[in-house]
Amino acid sequence: MPSKKSFDQLKDCDLNLLIALSVLLKEAHVTKAAKALGLSQSAMSQVLKRLRLLFEDPLLVKGHNGMTLTNKALSIEQELKPLLYRAVELLEGDEFNPKTAQGRLRFIMNDVMAQMCITPLILRMQEVAPHLEIEYISQQRDAFKLLRRGQVDLVIGFYDTVPKPLCSNTITSASWQLVSLHQDADKQMANGLDSSSIKLLRYQYQEHNQIHVINALKKINAEEASYALTSGSLSTMIQALRTRDTATLIPHFSTSILPEFDARDFNWLGDPIELELKVCWNEHVHNAELHHWFRKELAEIIATQLKMARNSL
Repeated sequence: MPSKKSFDQLKDCDLNLLIALSVLLKEAHVTKAAKALGLSQSAMSQVLKRLRLLFEDPLLVKGHNGMTLTNKALSIEQELKPLLYRAVELLEGDEFNPKTAQGRLRFIMNDVMAQMCITPLILRMQEVAPHLEIEYISQQRDAFKLLRRGQVDLVIGFYDTVPKPLCSNTITSASWQLVSLHQDADKQMANGLDSSSIKLLRYQYQEHNQIHVINALKKINAEEASYALTSGSLSTMIQALRTRDTATLIPHFSTSILPEFDARDFNWLGDPIELELKVCWNEHVHNAELHHWFRKELAEIIATQLKMARNSL
């Protein structure tokens, strides 16, 4: 607990000076700070004098390229920002405000959606929640385990089922289909190609869509085909597809991030199947309002990007 002397010092201090100090340190310019606070330049100069006396430091000094912050001012700036944001939170009470929200949000999704969504997501966070840090983690087998343990905040993927007690919402659906890069693959199968000669590539997007995969293989008579490679990287899968007699199950929209290929390069086999894209989360989380808000923002960005990708095909 602060001492009586500290309380006396705080009592004698005009706390509005801290707001002015924050603006001054950000702008490093008296005139610009005055304009931001709606003060005259002379009034702002008087505020700076008071701050220098209060902190017993010049805070801003003239340099070759304008005014620069002293070492003490740099140290104060790092401490002052979270202090003022915390004060705003206390005044706002329980009302959630993304502008002042802080922390790290970790989410898992596949590499294709990450490439499509990460730029608009960063831009959106810079605009509405500048103090949040987001962490992307590539799709992996133990995603739900990490979610249950609280090691990640959201998992986004094409899941048939989501294990309890996790929660989920469907963002949108997407068409998936077996594909080859060899134009004669469908003709070969129509002419009675032995399915055992097809080498399947397993694109490890998710864990729980085995029924859909089996149904897709049945449509091209390839239930007995063996797997030659399993990977969670689309670029790796595309390279592997260059090998003859290989095929993999991918969503149609994934071709939108492969500019080196023309739509005619892809030979789609069998019929497309619709899979639901879900966002999954653990109901028992700290700061539930922040999680709810970010979940909604991320889902909207994903849905928009997938719609744009579908329209471009």
